[in-house]
Amino acid sequence: MSITAEQLISEGSNIPLHALNMSVRNKLGSFLDPEGFVTGDYSNDYQGLAEVIGFDFQDIKNFQRQRKPTQEVLYQWGTKPELSPTVDNLIKHLQTIGRADDVITECAHLIKKDIDRYKACHKDIPQVIQDPRISAGPIPSTEQVAKKDTIITIQDVQTKDDTLYYDAFVIYNPAGKDLEFVREMADKLESPPYNMKLFIPWRDDLPGTARYEISAHMIATRCRRTLVILSQDFLKSAAADFQLKFAHCLSPGARSKKVVPVFSSPCKMPDILRSVSFVDFTNPGLRDWNWPRLSAVLQCPLNPDPRDYMSEEELEELKLNAGDLTTRGWWSTGVLTMNFPEESEDNTPYNG
Repeated sequence: MSITAEQLISEGSNIPLHALNMSVRNKLGSFLDPEGFVTGDYSNDYQGLAEVIGFDFQDIKNFQRQRKPTQEVLYQWGTKPELSPTVDNLIKHLQTIGRADDVITECAHLIKKDIDRYKACHKDIPQVIQDPRISAGPIPSTEQVAKKDTIITIQDVQTKDDTLYYDAFVIYNPAGKDLEFVREMADKLESPPYNMKLFIPWRDDLPGTARYEISAHMIATRCRRTLVILSQDFLKSAAADFQLKFAHCLSPGARSKKVVPVFSSPCKMPDILRSVSFVDFTNPGLRDWNWPRLSAVLQCPLNPDPRDYMSEEELEELKLNAGDLTTRGWWSTGVLTMNFPEESEDNTPYNG
């Protein structure tokens, strides 16, 4: 029996957009990526969808530059809780741009499958219990908790909307001088004209959680990229070393630009990053040029996304084994199948 748009709207009510997996997003893109035509008030392609969602003219121009614009529209929508990124709203917006007969009909079974899987995963979330004598704040309801995959950041607690996503996870050692650079970077990139959203450990994560597990979860599922702040202090941090190895496992051979090295002070490039181009903030003459470069790489499409070619089980396995250099890791980076020329370290800001 066919699934109607009204059924999807009913069953997808308040289901966050991130419940839709890549198979749905790819199929939506096959319909909406080609340039369409105006039906009623809106274009019947990704541009019309973006306009109905609430994106402005400049946002839509940016989407036009992407290789997979529909996927970018859906991703950016999911990061903006004020635009109500839910599955039922997606169906309503597709109806508004006149794509109910083809897009919804063809994608209905995949959307229904993802809705059912999301509900099954969240059906056993327990009621949050709080002693009112400890805090006068409101107690989140089960429905509020279910809107989030995991409550692990300050922003998760502060907002009652959908799970928040970040442009980058910042890997650094807070015990050294890197903290000063990370503060400067946050001031620059999280303010106009860049308006990035960074996840910075020891600023955005919640105390009392399993640090390594939370880092792996954030890097794999909620942060598009990782910025690795390199310095002599970085090399002394076990936590930063784990985070770097895990992020590198998600982007073997740097094929998705997942890991972006950033030199805050002169140091030796870690061997795992020798083949990756970097951003050098140790050269005063290049400093002003590097903020736009850093912003641009955070905005460019993540292609391929690790979730395109890795299952949830494989991502979970990486969380447990990211600290080890496995045979699979060697194969994935091409070390066992390809000979790479030696690279000089002269072009890196190395100091002793």
